[in-house]
Amino acid sequence: MKYPPASIVIASYNNYNTLKTVLNGMLKLDYPKYEVLVVYDGDQKGADKIIEKFKKHKIISHYKNGKNLGVCKTRNKGIKMSTYDFVVNMDHDCIPKKDWLKKIIAGFDNPKVGVVSSYTYYGGTSTAFRKELLKRVGGGYDLDYKYYREDTDLSFKIMDLGYKFKLVKADFKHDHNEVRPQGLSGIRKYVMRRLKYHQNDVLLYKKHPTKLCKKFLKIKYGFLVSPYADFSVATGLWQGKFNLSSPRGLVFLKADAWWKKIVIICIGIIYVLMVKGSRLIGSIKHGKLLL
Repeated sequence: MKYPPASIVIASYNNYNTLKTVLNGMLKLDYPKYEVLVVYDGDQKGADKIIEKFKKHKIISHYKNGKNLGVCKTRNKGIKMSTYDFVVNMDHDCIPKKDWLKKIIAGFDNPKVGVVSSYTYYGGTSTAFRKELLKRVGGGYDLDYKYYREDTDLSFKIMDLGYKFKLVKADFKHDHNEVRPQGLSGIRKYVMRRLKYHQNDVLLYKKHPTKLCKKFLKIKYGFLVSPYADFSVATGLWQGKFNLSSPRGLVFLKADAWWKKIVIICIGIIYVLMVKGSRLIGSIKHGKLLL
């Protein structure tokens, strides 16, 4: 296969220990021609040191926002500055294997494939797009989302143009250590932040009231996300495991004792009720009922 040039966009915010490893991985990619665009979202904790460390590598370009603009604006800035016809979104804590980019781009084996991901349906990190299609849907990610479900929204928009989404196997390591919440206070803030994100489920459903969106969110009766789906997210069942965990791969409590299993079930049920409450707030905010 003849591999076309590709642009890799990395939006970064205060994750520099991991980012160094990510960029070292990017330099080792087995790919004929590519560029890496790192956009620092207004943060100062180590950005200059990273830029200094990697400035000799012309394949990597660095850009700094004057202030914190959020992940959607930051990624869109990288997309706008990209040079090549294929643009890949990669998170700042995802370390690629040497053949990662080849396997991603190889997914565009048909002119009607518009999005290729090795993460999950429909998008997220390690997701590539035809740049021409990004331009046709507004230049990238919808700023209404700020964060969460913005990737799914973008994939849906491209699919609405008549293009296909393709899931492939292209390995990378998702290193969560630097963003892992510390202590009970950190875990509480993390959970509250995750709960608030689910208000964007409502926004996604409002913008895409389709069968595909209903299937993706597992919506029943036109307004209710399957309680089991919410429960499986908090308990790892969606990955075929059972522990108290986050969709980002963080495990807070392993089910290695009978009493821990009971605790996980109880917390899972509480989480379901809290997610429903967050979506209710989102329903009022966005004018579309979803629980």
